[in-house]
Amino acid sequence: MLLLAAGLNLTEGDVLDVKLESPLADRRRIDIEMGRTVIEVKRSLATEGALADAATQLAGYVAGKSSSLGQRYVGIVTDGQDWHLFHHDNGDLVAVAEHHVDPAAPSAEALVRWLGSVLTTEEQIAPTRQAIADRLGADSPGHELERATLNALYRAYRDHPEVVIKRELWAKLLTTALGTQFSADEEDLFIEHTLLVATAECVAHAVLSYPISQLAPATLLRGDLLSQQSQIHGVVEQDFFDWPLDCGEEGRRWVANL
Repeated sequence: MLLLAAGLNLTEGDVLDVKLESPLADRRRIDIEMGRTVIEVKRSLATEGALADAATQLAGYVAGKSSSLGQRYVGIVTDGQDWHLFHHDNGDLVAVAEHHVDPAAPSAEALVRWLGSVLTTEEQIAPTRQAIADRLGADSPGHELERATLNALYRAYRDHPEVVIKRELWAKLLTTALGTQFSADEEDLFIEHTLLVATAECVAHAVLSYPISQLAPATLLRGDLLSQQSQIHGVVEQDFFDWPLDCGEEGRRWVANL
């Protein structure tokens, strides 16, 4: 009822297995599934080991879905008060973000914003400062999820020649600009910078009414449409932040998800 009534652009056909604790084919039990997200509902997560047990229960299902769909699939564990977001990373279910509802002063709006950032089912949202911060900001679960996925991608391909060269070029540029204030070993900053630029490049195409969900990942990160059709140069172009395109199908999948 919460998911359907919360204005998340979900219909009854989008939310599956709403009958709680419906059995799966492998005899594990999952509660609610929608799109690329599954929610496991527990009576309470306050007891020791309850969260870990629930995450273990989710792990195989999330891994199987990620593999069969060929795209990212995430899991949420909740008892209604505490909400924990997980994603699949190299065979493990890894915690990404969490949200706490205060029973003494519950905020339905805050919970819905948190869920909206995770599910990404909403469309045509008025781009207010608060709406952008809630869904794309550094404190949003959506940002944490994208960053965690990109971090896993970088770890898997950090020694790929193209990725190495592009990171070195990035480091040289920042060293020139910031001098001793910047360390070339700051991989976390490289990942964060890549996410920021890739997000901005998606926004740039959307502002010009290009159907970004239908564009090829290389088109989004290299700006072919902007330069060739819109005659806009120097905004989105091939640079060291398009290294995810050098990471095979996994990298292109990350851009498509973004």
